[in-house]
Amino acid sequence: MASVDIIIPVYNRQALVREAIESALAAGKDVPVEIIVVDDASTDGTWDSVCAYDDPRIRCFRMEANGGQSAARNRGLDFARGTYVKFLDSDDTLVPGHLSAEVRALETTGATIAVSGWCSESNGTTMTYDAPVFRSIVDDVLAGMAVPTSAALYTRCPDWRWDPALRKLDDWDYFCQAAMGASLIVTVEGPAYTMREHGGARMTNTTMLANAREHHRILQKLEERLSAEGTLNEPRQRRLAQYFYKELRVLSLYDRAAFEAAAEHVRSLDPTFQPQDEEQQRLMRVMARILGFRNAILLHSAIKRIVKRRRWI
Repeated sequence: MASVDIIIPVYNRQALVREAIESALAAGKDVPVEIIVVDDASTDGTWDSVCAYDDPRIRCFRMEANGGQSAARNRGLDFARGTYVKFLDSDDTLVPGHLSAEVRALETTGATIAVSGWCSESNGTTMTYDAPVFRSIVDDVLAGMAVPTSAALYTRCPDWRWDPALRKLDDWDYFCQAAMGASLIVTVEGPAYTMREHGGARMTNTTMLANAREHHRILQKLEERLSAEGTLNEPRQRRLAQYFYKELRVLSLYDRAAFEAAAEHVRSLDPTFQPQDEEQQRLMRVMARILGFRNAILLHSAIKRIVKRRRWI
């Protein structure tokens, strides 16, 4: 019978992690599960708390030193032995009964990944998001289709690993990596988990610049993979150019050298580039046609700096 490993990385979340574990145990009522908790060298009582469980379905491991959530997830993968794998952050919870629906979808369709919706809970308000439908996996990924950490159930594959260098967009990177190697992605109706926003620090906290750099790092991975596979055709190059453009404004404000390199790369992907779907402001699209996208962004950034300085005066 198919089984699921639920991998939970945790760092200094003694109270919240127990709620995550309890939700994983509840998911195991309908499908065989093993819950792999990886403590990322916590300094509070987290390790003792997770080890206190007396349940054969829970396996606990401790990192020798704090290495971040991606390193902890990779350690969990090293110990995984189920048919499928689900990743659950220590401050989130699975929706009861949904895991079995994801397993059934994979078993009946032969898909590599099942994607579901998810909920976001903040300040007493819950928002629910529907899962995307993948029809052309590569082009859908390049169009930005993806799901967050626990909204996917993956067929366990030893070659799919989390990138420890990424802190914010790590789940997007892992999903893209897995999706690019998937033969079929099936959509399951309903939310798989609740992503909880709270007053405590999240492991994914980062700056706008770090986020932009990670965004480009992941796109570079996708580009290199498509190029190596010989599937980086002109339409995909043009779409990648649009996606690289998305974070150029941030780079222009905080890392001019990276901005110039990225702008040049956009031009290499699409020599006639004009911002389209990744530019929401009509004025910026007009300025790009008149000045060129590079000069339009630099002008926008210069104005933004002037306005900011005047606010300080």
